[in-house]
Amino acid sequence: MAGGIFHAATPKVRPGSYVNVISKSQQAASNAMSGIAVIPLIGYDWGPREEWIHLTAESPEEQKAKLGRSIYEENEHMRLLRLLFLNAEEVYVYIPAGGEKAQGTIPVESGTMEVSAKYTGTLGNEIKVASAANPLGGFDVSVFLNGSEAERFEGVVSTSDLMDSSYIELEGEGVLKEFAAVSLSGGTDDPEQLNASVSKFLDMSEKVRFNSMAFPTEDEALIAALVTKIKYIRNSIGWKCHAVAANTAADQEGIYNLTNSFVYEDVKLTAAQATAWLAGAVAGADYTTSLTYAVVEGATAVVGEKTNEESIQSIKSGETFFSVDESGNVVLEYDVNSKVTITQEEPIDIYKGRPCRVYDTFANELLTTFVPGKFDNNSDGWSVMEGLGKAILKAYENDGAIKNVNLEEDFKIDQGSSTGDSVYIHAGIQAVDSAEKYYFTVVAR
Repeated sequence: MAGGIFHAATPKVRPGSYVNVISKSQQAASNAMSGIAVIPLIGYDWGPREEWIHLTAESPEEQKAKLGRSIYEENEHMRLLRLLFLNAEEVYVYIPAGGEKAQGTIPVESGTMEVSAKYTGTLGNEIKVASAANPLGGFDVSVFLNGSEAERFEGVVSTSDLMDSSYIELEGEGVLKEFAAVSLSGGTDDPEQLNASVSKFLDMSEKVRFNSMAFPTEDEALIAALVTKIKYIRNSIGWKCHAVAANTAADQEGIYNLTNSFVYEDVKLTAAQATAWLAGAVAGADYTTSLTYAVVEGATAVVGEKTNEESIQSIKSGETFFSVDESGNVVLEYDVNSKVTITQEEPIDIYKGRPCRVYDTFANELLTTFVPGKFDNNSDGWSVMEGLGKAILKAYENDGAIKNVNLEEDFKIDQGSSTGDSVYIHAGIQAVDSAEKYYFTVVAR
């Protein structure tokens, strides 16, 4: 469905819901999806290329075969997923194209047959295939990965019985025989046209209604493409989402600019790697939650800790960073995005995480509630639409996301302008922020 922002003087061509979030209330239900993060695993050594691998917090191991390992295994890419799942509910993983498949040769009755790893990457070099006679007939074929049996096929006779393997592929069909472990080799991770593959990831992300994206790379060209894509998704497609990138002064409310990191599992993370934690936290935060001073569970120290003066300058520059609180916890210093230039047409607090989530969640809810073709563009339809809008406002007010709500005035159909297939709706909201700065005046008596 089409969406995005609109200009009154330029009618839209595609059916859709177009939402402008501006600075003042203009006269004129259910909570939106949250907790969804996406990430490209650049340079990963296994898995299907250029497609989504969907993981959930409830069943994070469900796609273990596609990842080639448990997300709890010691591996730098799996660590990124663990960081995401500290707060996210769902994660969409994308592995860029590149590399070669590991290969080998197994004996069969008619001679030999080529066997290869199911996916490209160096992890395939850790695969071994063995066949042992089954006392009841046929053969038991085991596929080992990193020394552990990953899968077993019992009592099979033909190589066609192995076609459902999650780890190997066979070229042709033949009668099996007993053989000792055969090792695969030749798998590589070398990326082929990495920029093009990551660009495809960004294009594919248009179809996923995610809340936040981790972008664990320092490649300036890729980050520039990311900033352009997030702006496009927010303003042209209409879905309000965020991305977290390292050392990226984007001056855009959709981009968090992370400029330091922390120690996690005894590893000093780069700022690019630490984007995984912040992306998961942003995805998991609702519109009544601030991430200011949110504790990074499991972090033991800050990497690149800032002085007081450096912290002040970083905040003024639209940076997010980690610091240590009074209890010694590693925390996110301030929940702000990279937005530093705010025009008169934009909410003055759009650079703050919590208010921005209010505006974004509200815009996303309008996008999913007011679907093309659902309502009549007449007085009866207007009454239904206004009723839905007021219900959303009331729910947000009850949740503590917005304040000073006037249900009679804050969601109105512009009946004079609404004609044909175009409906103009004016909504007014005032976001509630968290108390994050306290100013005390103490008088000694």
